[in-house]
Amino acid sequence: MQIDKIYVDMDGVLCDFTEKYYELFHLLPREAEKHKRFDELFRQFIATEQFAKLNPMPGTIDALRYLNSCNVPVEILSSTARSEFYDQISRQKEDWLTRYGINFPRNFVPGKRFKKQFATPRSIIIDDTESVITDWRDSGGIAIHHTDWNTTISKLNEILTTPK
Repeated sequence: MQIDKIYVDMDGVLCDFTEKYYELFHLLPREAEKHKRFDELFRQFIATEQFAKLNPMPGTIDALRYLNSCNVPVEILSSTARSEFYDQISRQKEDWLTRYGINFPRNFVPGKRFKKQFATPRSIIIDDTESVITDWRDSGGIAIHHTDWNTTISKLNEILTTPK
């Protein structure tokens, strides 16, 4: 199949938001939501520029090598959660990408619901959020629900090598 573009999410795909969140607050994001503390802690996370300090997810470095070898344009497509955080989180994510030498074009959107606007029948998104996957497919794109890089690379390779 001819693919024109591969979009890659950051948090939960390239970098480990959950690990850093837990390290700082000793709560998983879902636990913080249950206790009505997520918003307060998320604001602290942003204020201390934690998006720039995340560790790569396991397998990210090898996955970047693979993506660079695909002969398909790759772009970042990442959410800043809400428009009020757009400038701060975008800058922090830019810093993270620069730190790891990732030079793909960057697309930041003010909420995950906006990612579907990039979907085309010949574009793929790699994302770990189920609602993004559903929205992308409903908008006519091809989606890979990321759980780990070995599985994602296998699925991507299958799509890219399927005859036209």
